[in-house]
Amino acid sequence: MAELIIINKDDLEVLIQDALFKSLQKQQMNNQEEGEKFFSLEEAAKFLQLAKQTLYSFTSQRTIPFIKRGKKLYFRKSDLEKWLNEGRKQSKAEIAKLL
Repeated sequence: MAELIIINKDDLEVLIQDALFKSLQKQQMNNQEEGEKFFSLEEAAKFLQLAKQTLYSFTSQRTIPFIKRGKKLYFRKSDLEKWLNEGRKQSKAEIAKLL
């Protein structure tokens, strides 16, 4: 038979807050680790939904951040996300708010 545990409301709130805090910390650490993930050329092309040849062209023109070690190309996921966001254009509604 299961053991019955009695706890007051304040202690329960502390336990729940502690559990949520730990969960959010773990999620944040996972996001940071994932942001430092390195992609191969094939993985980066798939992530960006580009042809490998297009990605080669971007690297030769130095329009996309990349790392070259020997003859291999690598791409940091966080760099690719930042590069994508740099191409973002404001909507007409966002421009109108500025005026």
